[in-house]
Amino acid sequence: MLHFNAEEMTETKTFTNELIFTALATGSGLISFGWNTGCLNNAQESIKNWIVQSYQYRSGHTLSHNVLTLLWSTTVAIFAIGGAIGAFTASSISRRYGRRGGLLRANLLGIIAAICMSVAKFAHSPELLIIGRLVIGIECGLYTGLCTMYLSEVSPKRVRGMIGSLTGLSAYTGLMSAEIISTPIMLGTDSRWPLIMVIAGIPGVTQFILLQFCYESPRYLLMNRGDEQGARQALSALRKRFDIEDEINEMKQEAEHLRDEGHVSIRELFTQSVFRLPLAVAIVVHFSMRFCGINAIMYYSTALFKHANLGSVGPYATIGVGVILVLITLVSGSLMDRAGRRTLHLFGLFGTWVCSLLLTITFVFTTYAPWLKFLSIAFVYMFVVFFAIGPGTVPWVVLPEIFAQGARPAATSVAVVTNWMSNFAVGLLFPLLAENDKVSDYSFIPFAVLTTLAFLFLYRYMPETKKRTFEQITMAFRRTQ
Repeated sequence: MLHFNAEEMTETKTFTNELIFTALATGSGLISFGWNTGCLNNAQESIKNWIVQSYQYRSGHTLSHNVLTLLWSTTVAIFAIGGAIGAFTASSISRRYGRRGGLLRANLLGIIAAICMSVAKFAHSPELLIIGRLVIGIECGLYTGLCTMYLSEVSPKRVRGMIGSLTGLSAYTGLMSAEIISTPIMLGTDSRWPLIMVIAGIPGVTQFILLQFCYESPRYLLMNRGDEQGARQALSALRKRFDIEDEINEMKQEAEHLRDEGHVSIRELFTQSVFRLPLAVAIVVHFSMRFCGINAIMYYSTALFKHANLGSVGPYATIGVGVILVLITLVSGSLMDRAGRRTLHLFGLFGTWVCSLLLTITFVFTTYAPWLKFLSIAFVYMFVVFFAIGPGTVPWVVLPEIFAQGARPAATSVAVVTNWMSNFAVGLLFPLLAENDKVSDYSFIPFAVLTTLAFLFLYRYMPETKKRTFEQITMAFRRTQ
């Protein structure tokens, strides 16, 4: 005979059809983030060849290797610049149009960008590809800011971590799909790679359609617009049979607090002492997500496997990175509200630090012991496992939890801009390290050093946020100061 306690039954009933649909609609757009992170990886040789041919077609001259490397690095990294722009504007967009309303406008940017990128080949214009990457980066930057807030604000606190982990899961599903579809046996060829860019517009179209059937964030409606009736209607639909008065009263109390303090600007985040430690934690959490070294693997895993002398197997070994990210993020999401955000993030950071050192050792000694190339594959996969356990998901979950409604949009913008600029720095600088024969074997050492610093800071100052209210989290910060 089966027995269920009251808490287990409540958690089961928490996942109403409306909440699940809203979460999936939100996650459908984030697939674009993962897709555009990984879609160039396996198709890079075909696209590089096209860049050389386009330059020769237009100028009659051959493109030098150094200029090609710079153009390719720009094509890859400009996506992150767009992401930083989108993340920075997410704060004002979310306040003016709402979380759902902001996402609907972001979808249109993705469609425009997909058109630019898909016609670039036929226009012999690498510049059009770069512009498209910039615009779709803006779209994805808006997604990372708006989706994070939206998922947090529609979720009951007891499952907020699990719902919030959908941010990472959707992105990694897009990444895995891109790595599979962009292989040479599918679309990663000289003639078919523009189709990869067409697919980049599908998540935006999908989300635009699905969001028509979703409610705006109840917290936004009540606390920003003063629309209590609309908030009650949205919350009733999201919670179904549950009494919503407790949540409404909690939002009203926070709304009064918001009226007293008003909306917090980015400048106030840095100048008011009450926000400094939470903001520092948010920034370091997102910094550690990128500078643990995962972006070097996601952007350049094919090149890494080639460095390990895997030859033509490289593009297919890369698929394993995306598969592991999706599977382990599913596990991490189920643990988020049990093990806690702090535990998972610190454990994952430590694991990536160990793997960075092991990868360095295998790169250095592969010349003398060729069998070590197989170990380098294993260490790349182990790295991805540890990343997905914590750093790959926790930053998106914890960010909206450590700030109240008034400060949340501005804080989200600052932290997500940090994430995107870290993304840009790794995407631009790592290939320069990897292609330098003198230092390429040691290219993961800088990541190990930065991970050490981030780990020590977060171990000291990062509080646990699972199943806690904003007031409880604020008190936790005060105890660590």
